[in-house]
Amino acid sequence: MKERISVLIVEDDELHTELIQRAFEDHQSRFMLRFSSNLMEARIYMEERKPDIVVCDWLLPDGRGIELFSPDKEQSSYPIIMMTSYGNEELAVETIKAGALDYLVKSPEAFAGLPDFILRGLREWEHIRARHVAEKKLRDVLLQTVESLASMLEKRDPYTSGHQKKVSVLACAIAEEMGLPKEIIEGIHIAAILHDIGKISIPAEFLSKPGRLSPIEFDIIKTHPFNAYEMLKAIDFPYPVAQIILQHHEKMDGSGYPYGLLGPDILLEARIIAVADVVEAISSHRPYRPALGIQYALEEITQNAGKLYDPEVVEACLTLFREKGFSLDDSVRD
Repeated sequence: MKERISVLIVEDDELHTELIQRAFEDHQSRFMLRFSSNLMEARIYMEERKPDIVVCDWLLPDGRGIELFSPDKEQSSYPIIMMTSYGNEELAVETIKAGALDYLVKSPEAFAGLPDFILRGLREWEHIRARHVAEKKLRDVLLQTVESLASMLEKRDPYTSGHQKKVSVLACAIAEEMGLPKEIIEGIHIAAILHDIGKISIPAEFLSKPGRLSPIEFDIIKTHPFNAYEMLKAIDFPYPVAQIILQHHEKMDGSGYPYGLLGPDILLEARIIAVADVVEAISSHRPYRPALGIQYALEEITQNAGKLYDPEVVEACLTLFREKGFSLDDSVRD
C-alpha cells in the first residue's frame, strides 16, 4: 500500500463534507483528499489523476453515484466506496452488484471512522486484484492446454486444420451478437476449440477419406461427441464443456446424434456451436468435396432454421456475415 493515499470524496452536502474533513485532520500525512460535489467534476478528476480510492455519495445533483462505475468491473482501476443516507438490503445489493468495494451508512460515527474504513477497504482491494491476476493466469494456462489438445487432432487430420479455431471464433461472435454473458462466451470458446477432440480416437483414414463414407464408417465417425465427453467429463472445467461437446451434433427436430435430443433439451452453447460448425464445414474444403462457399453455408442454415438449427442463433449468425462484415478468413489471421 502506498505511503500517502489519494482519496477522492464525492459529496454535495456541506455539513457532511465538513465532518469528513474533520475525520482526516489527524491523518494528513497518510491521506491526500480531494473533494468534488458532482459526478462531472469527479469523472474529470478520475480521468486525469487516477485516485487510489473513491468515496462517493449515493445521490448527487447530476445523478447517482453508481454511474461512476465502469461497465466492465474487471477493468476498474480504483475501488469505490458508496455512502448512503439510509441503509437497506436492496440498496446494499444494488451497490455491490454495480461494483462497489463496500458501502457505509452516513452518520457522525461513520465519518469519524472513515480513515480506518478506507484502509481496510484498500487492503481488501489489493487481495481482490491479486486474486484476479491469479485467476487470469489460470485461465490463460487452461486455454493454452485446450489449444494444445486441439492441435493434436489437427496433426492427425490436416484437412480440417484451423477448423476448430474458426468455429470457436464464429461461435463466440454469435454469442456476443446474442448478448450472452462473458462467462457463457468463455465456456463456448473452450468447448468450440475442443468440439472435435473425440475424433482423436477415430481411424485417420476415415477422417481423410476422399470418397463417401460407408454407413459403418459414418457410424464410427458419429461416436466422436461421446468419445470427447468420456475424455473430458472428469475435468472440472468452470463451464459444462463436456456436455456442450456431447450435444453439438444434436438437431432442433431430434434428428441429430448421439441422443436425438429436441431443441429445448439441447444446451444453448451446443446450439451455437452447431451453427458455427456447419457454416465453417460447408464453406471450407474437405477431402471428399471442394469448398462450397459461405453463401451456400448461409443458405443451408437459413433453410433449416427452426428445423435443424436454433432460429435465434441462425439470425445472429446471418447478421454477422450480412450486416457486420464478419469473415471466417479474417478470424484466423491473428
